[in-house]
Amino acid sequence: MRISSQNSQFIFNLPTDFIEPWLYQQFDKLMVKNFIPYDTPIDYVNSTIKEVVFPSASYENNEQLLKRGKVVGWKPSKHVMDTFTNELDITFRAVDSYLNYFMMLQMMVEFYLNNDKEQIPMFSLEILDKDGSLIYTVIFEEILLKSIGELRLGYQMYDVTEKLFTITFRYNFIDIRWELDDNDVKTSTSIFDIPIDFKPGKLDRP
Repeated sequence: MRISSQNSQFIFNLPTDFIEPWLYQQFDKLMVKNFIPYDTPIDYVNSTIKEVVFPSASYENNEQLLKRGKVVGWKPSKHVMDTFTNELDITFRAVDSYLNYFMMLQMMVEFYLNNDKEQIPMFSLEILDKDGSLIYTVIFEEILLKSIGELRLGYQMYDVTEKLFTITFRYNFIDIRWELDDNDVKTSTSIFDIPIDFKPGKLDRP
């Protein structure tokens, strides 16, 4: 038996177009003033990501009452993607006098006020194996900003522990894809693409 306890085997970054061009110019001034050692504001914000919470899934069963009061359960007709909670929580470390917090807050306000930008097209979460090779790619599509957590400030706080804040996104679609290599040609197969007429032994498996 081999058990690996590595917890950092994933890659998640906010996309480059998450920040509007005019915000790049404004944030560049802040980064120069604070001697931030990153080329772009999005690189800086991504460097403070601490945790990504993959959404949970639940499968509610429909019930039917049979003769003599027997209750039986059935699979619901709910779409499989709607069995997930449709929320993605990302936790950040607050750094540099909370600079990244207020940068993220301004990004969210800009998105909320921009009537020409209805959704963020896509986020991707890449899951790696122990050697750093890609196993899964989780794709979240049609992203909406939902909430940003509070930031607690206090004159009485003298500890040096890290302060965190969480941003919650809502997505409309999720896809989880196997990233496989067959004869040096990369293929990708969604876990939701199992044929509905699948029978054990009918589908060849690697």
